[in-house]
Amino acid sequence: EFCAVRVLEPRYVPYIAIKDMVQQIIKDSGEKQNLILMDNNVLASTKFDQIIDDIKSLGFVKGAAFGPTRRKRIVDFNQGLDARFLTEEKMRRLSEIPLEPMRIAFDSIEYKDVYIRAVRLAHKYGQKEMSNYILYNFKDTPEDFYERLRINVDLNNVFENGDGVNTTIYSFPMRFIPLNAKTRKVHTGNDSWNRRYLRGLQAILNVMKGPVMPRREFFLQAFGRNTEEFKAILLMPDEFITNRLVCNWKTLSDYESRLMPYVKEWMHIYSELSGEEKDHLVRILEPNNKETIRQEYESVSSRNVRRLLESHIEENEIVSKQKNTLPRA
Repeated sequence: EFCAVRVLEPRYVPYIAIKDMVQQIIKDSGEKQNLILMDNNVLASTKFDQIIDDIKSLGFVKGAAFGPTRRKRIVDFNQGLDARFLTEEKMRRLSEIPLEPMRIAFDSIEYKDVYIRAVRLAHKYGQKEMSNYILYNFKDTPEDFYERLRINVDLNNVFENGDGVNTTIYSFPMRFIPLNAKTRKVHTGNDSWNRRYLRGLQAILNVMKGPVMPRREFFLQAFGRNTEEFKAILLMPDEFITNRLVCNWKTLSDYESRLMPYVKEWMHIYSELSGEEKDHLVRILEPNNKETIRQEYESVSSRNVRRLLESHIEENEIVSKQKNTLPRA
């Protein structure tokens, strides 16, 4: 439902001959090192074997090198592969070409078992580089979004300590926005992702500068050690999220010691809130509007909720003051 392909390209074409196109490119501008294919679902094609044979006939076989410097050639199905159609035989065929990265989407937690099976199958056939699209803000929740990211991190850890094939999975969160939307502020109908959660996640991703790194240590630092910590981070003021760590955090092994004092305080207060207080806090913060926070602040009776709201109202002053008083590394 969320995908633009069925609207833009309603007719599925199982096969397009690429050999003549590639030969024409070579004739016009010389041979190229890599092959990028804008294929929307190659694993669904009834001509899959023929496609792989075409790719190999053009010189893109596993281990192929290019030019006098013997640079590695790669093949990239840029639109991604569908885990639901990945069989042992198709993975064996894919392993015959220099596929890098292997892109698989993990759009919904309901595909958890299918996705894990596909990743393990890829690992079995020596696939080292994997790129994973994580859709959010469609019909998911922050909790299952976190779980999908965590599955990749845990799989990475298994592969790094497994059978010698170090398959690495980079996750790329992708926010759902309807095709007819004219602004990114459009409400998708998914009340699980309010504006504060969306903004909090964007603040995390801005710090990450793109992909979610595969190492467990960095993931836990960025997204929290569990779903409750993840939601606490999403609800933080933006300045808290982007300035969470002390300047010498890389030299510190303990998770807590890496956090700025105002972040430690936020996490501690949030953990002490009752379920009713958390719901109240979310209701105030969900519009992601400081004026709303100021207006609601005076009527809040919970001392802990008021302290967290104060952090939003005074975030710039709090961060600036503490950053300037801490010793530099």
